[in-house]
Amino acid sequence: MKIFIQNIKKIMAEKDLSIEQIAALCKLDVITFQSFLSETKYPKPSELVNIAANLKISFEKLLLNSCNIPENFNCKLLALDIDGVMTDAGMYVTSDQKEFKKFNAHDGIAVRETLKKNIEVRFISNGLMEDLIKYRAEMIGVKNLYVGNEKKLPVLEKWCSEMNISLQQVAYIGDDINDLEVIRKVGLSACPANAMPAVKAEVNIILNKNGGEGCVREFVEIMNWM
Repeated sequence: MKIFIQNIKKIMAEKDLSIEQIAALCKLDVITFQSFLSETKYPKPSELVNIAANLKISFEKLLLNSCNIPENFNCKLLALDIDGVMTDAGMYVTSDQKEFKKFNAHDGIAVRETLKKNIEVRFISNGLMEDLIKYRAEMIGVKNLYVGNEKKLPVLEKWCSEMNISLQQVAYIGDDINDLEVIRKVGLSACPANAMPAVKAEVNIILNKNGGEGCVREFVEIMNWM
């Protein structure tokens, strides 16, 4: 949503459009459009698609911004979703009915380098296969993680309390709608290139890499942590 608002305001400035004029172009009433800009209401993915079409711009141009890092952001914790971020969200099953996940080695190196900067890295997942995720965490030096069905924001708030930091000192990478609550609260948020449209509308940074294909490495390089 942050990038959407920024891009809409940029379009308004470039074309010298009032709120009434751009709402008319987007075929929306002024009150609805104003609620989007004031973040009192969030547009649905279908509404975002229609806004882009009515403005005659690409969906990506409406939502993408390669780098929108808040001024004075001081990261103490990098929290990472697993399925769709650290992995490609695929569920691989062998002929003997065993499941496994595919992680990216470049992301692993990026996590290790981030830890060297005295930035805590933790995994937070609503997925399955906790033992496998723990094994991957141990491989790359991640000491704390959560895998389960609880909402992610309370888990993250508990971690912040334990670390004596605020949510504004947290960077988070997520890809799906169950990440939105966290994305709206943290100091810096990012998502892979193939994240859900609703997520792309909310984050500070939309990465060029897909989940499981080095998106964490890309984020760490943007932040100059390696």
